[in-house]
Amino acid sequence: MHPRNPYNEPPDFTDLARHYPPLRPHVFINHTGSSTINFKSLPAQRRLTEALCHRDYGLSLTLPDDRLCPPIPNRLNYVLWLQDIVKSTCSSNAVRGLDIGTGASAIYPLLACRLGPTWSFIATDIDERSIQFAKQNIAQNSLGSQIVIEHVSADGPILQPLHTSPMDFDFVMCNPPFYSSAEDVSRSAEFKELGPNAMCSGAEVEMITPGGETSFVSRIFSESLQFRTKCRWYTSMLGKMSSIPDIVCLIRDHNVDNYAITEFVQGQTRRWAIGWSFQDVRLPDTLARVSNPALQSIMPSRNTLHRAFPGALSADALASILRNVLAPIDGLLITSTDPATPAGSSTTMLVHARGNTWSRAARRRGLPAAVSADQEPPVLRCSIECLSKVDTPCEIVFTWLEGKDRSVFESFTSHVSRKVTSALQELVDV
Repeated sequence: MHPRNPYNEPPDFTDLARHYPPLRPHVFINHTGSSTINFKSLPAQRRLTEALCHRDYGLSLTLPDDRLCPPIPNRLNYVLWLQDIVKSTCSSNAVRGLDIGTGASAIYPLLACRLGPTWSFIATDIDERSIQFAKQNIAQNSLGSQIVIEHVSADGPILQPLHTSPMDFDFVMCNPPFYSSAEDVSRSAEFKELGPNAMCSGAEVEMITPGGETSFVSRIFSESLQFRTKCRWYTSMLGKMSSIPDIVCLIRDHNVDNYAITEFVQGQTRRWAIGWSFQDVRLPDTLARVSNPALQSIMPSRNTLHRAFPGALSADALASILRNVLAPIDGLLITSTDPATPAGSSTTMLVHARGNTWSRAARRRGLPAAVSADQEPPVLRCSIECLSKVDTPCEIVFTWLEGKDRSVFESFTSHVSRKVTSALQELVDV
């Protein structure tokens, strides 16, 4: 679960029903003495979704009986991950997203715009009935100025708004149909575990697509090759971990190395998401990588590198040495330096490099030293944090923020680490 998700613990259903009385008939006391609902009851699920939206986000939802009912905690995980991506890669307050297959609830744009008042969306769907309810939900929450619902053709491009809109997008999001057929649905682990009653609210158009989610997301990737930087990040949720390797293989086959994989865990439900970008701004490992052992071979390369320095006495001392190491490097600019924390446990610097001036070959070429912070694009932009923690050696954390060439980032971290190690050794020898 995302660390900012407020539903880490089950809600107090009795209290929730007080805020939203239509939930009250579905709340009962279980054998442990706690209030709960029957999660296999579709009416109870709908009232729960409505109640959480009403109490926690001031949203009024109208959910049809024959379309999917979105579980709010699960949907919120995806929105919060996108918030993190936007914060990490976008400098503008105005954020523009595209939601593919928004569904009858239009839950992703509604949640995102409640959490981010400066966000706006185009939300698409191929199902006319879902479109009607989505428009109703947008209107009854007075969010028509931020969210536009578009009916698109199933035979047309998935990324149709990127064809027609003159504006760029900050992200694409999608919760695709997971399954390739009705038989695929019945074979799914969730169907077997929860029973058919837990699956029947969704229409076939919401749950099934030729080739399943792998084919659908592969189509999004193929279309994204045409638009590339018209959108900062293309993302999609996935219902099956087995879908991830094929999509990563497709991404790598097209030499796209700027991609991310994450995992959403909500109770017994596990979902994944994948994203890719044709721009040079990079994500930290906390957003782009997960620790699941089954996925390590297809994870993107690390953008966050840790280097331990046992000889350093504190973060302040390490930062002082680091500044001395960085100062002689031509073409380097430290655009911001955060002061150490009161306890002297952390110091962060933001470094821009116009070119690789630290390698032997670069020094022989003799590049001039002048560099400006707004020069676009830098060959390298990274943050460097000096950390000290109790009972662990001081360390420098290098985080790659921007650049085309990973070898430049790795070369820079190696050069700086060697110089810092040498400086620490000289202090010992004195």
